[in-house]
Amino acid sequence: MKLERHVGGLSLARKANYLRARGWSEEEGGWSSEIFGLLPMAKAVHHQLTDDLSQALVKRGWQVVGFSERGYVKMRDGEHGKPCSLPKALRTQARREKRPVAELTYELFLAALLEVEGA
Repeated sequence: MKLERHVGGLSLARKANYLRARGWSEEEGGWSSEIFGLLPMAKAVHHQLTDDLSQALVKRGWQVVGFSERGYVKMRDGEHGKPCSLPKALRTQARREKRPVAELTYELFLAALLEVEGA
C-alpha cells in the first residue's frame, strides 16, 4: 500500500511546510533530516508520513518493534501481537474501528498536519 495515495493532493508548498515543521531543511539536492539524511522530497514526505502514522498508532496501543532491512517500520498490536508492517497495522486498526483504511489513514495524517501547522 502506498501511504501517500491516502493523503495525496498536497501542494509543493504544503509538503515543504510539513517537512520544515517536522525538522527537515531544504538543501541543494533535496531535503535533509538528522534521522533520515538527504532525500528527494517524495521520499522525505514518505519517511515523515511513516513516522507520523506509526506514532499515531502508538497512541492507539500499538508498539514500534523495529525496522525491516529496507527501513520500513514494524508494528505490534499491544504487547502480545505478532509483528507486522505499518500498512497491515493500519488495516487492522481500521477494521477494529469499523472504518475504511483510507479514512483512518487520512485522519491520522490530518491530525499530524494540524499539529504541525498549529505549532
